[in-house]
Amino acid sequence: MSSERAATDTPPSEAAAASPLSRSSLQDEINSRIYHARGVTNAYRSKLLLDRPETMALLRYQPGFFGRRVLDIGIGTGRTAGFLQPLARRYVCIDYSQEMVDHVRKALPGVEVHLADMRDLSRWGAAEFDFTFAPNNVFDAVSHEDRLRILAEARRVLSADGLLMFSAHNRRSRTAGKPPRLAYSRNPIAQARYVLEYLKRTRNHLRVGRLHRHEEEYALLNDVGHNYALLHYYIDRDKQRRQLEAGGFRLLDVFDSDGRSLGESDDDASSPSLLYVAARK
Repeated sequence: MSSERAATDTPPSEAAAASPLSRSSLQDEINSRIYHARGVTNAYRSKLLLDRPETMALLRYQPGFFGRRVLDIGIGTGRTAGFLQPLARRYVCIDYSQEMVDHVRKALPGVEVHLADMRDLSRWGAAEFDFTFAPNNVFDAVSHEDRLRILAEARRVLSADGLLMFSAHNRRSRTAGKPPRLAYSRNPIAQARYVLEYLKRTRNHLRVGRLHRHEEEYALLNDVGHNYALLHYYIDRDKQRRQLEAGGFRLLDVFDSDGRSLGESDDDASSPSLLYVAARK
């Protein structure tokens, strides 16, 4: 559910934008339309490798998952399974998209994958896992209330010394909330493609951008993910740390888009998203 993910062509309808649903429910409706759309797996098959922050964080915190019980949230087409499953004592992955789950079952038959919503991990007991991994900003696809519910569920299924590693959109990023920009090329064919992409993104941004919301703790914004057709949760480092502490976690580390571990005074404005590592208290 990342803003870096490739685009599909399914913007929210005008009817959805005018719906009397609460903003929280409307955010879920908008995002669910994309992630449950037929052919959604095509948007993710080209991404096969770990990104730099994931690589650096997993190297640093390898003892947290090596030979231990791992829960991988938002598996998509199985990008992270090939790295984590061979190293884990038990590896379980979930996604709430049936098409994603079906793809993983076919492509990776040896992987334990379940159709499940990260807001409800009730099929697993307390302290059943030692490491929970949630990359691609998956927590950002749902409302603030649901995000807190996810953190509570993640804490419940983690062991006493368990780690939670997840990425989240950075509210202090220079690109946060910015509209689409037209790319330029001297190649006329490439330029035509850029123009069509820009028009598609602008159309989606006009529809979803009206739902931007700014609260003290977070913001709801749309971005390049799926051509500006999604509404994502954005939060800064300080607020995320407080949110984790209130949820029973201790923040251990934050990695920027270059895979650099950030100190408190380090600037993070160049990172559209950040990767957090927290320990269960």
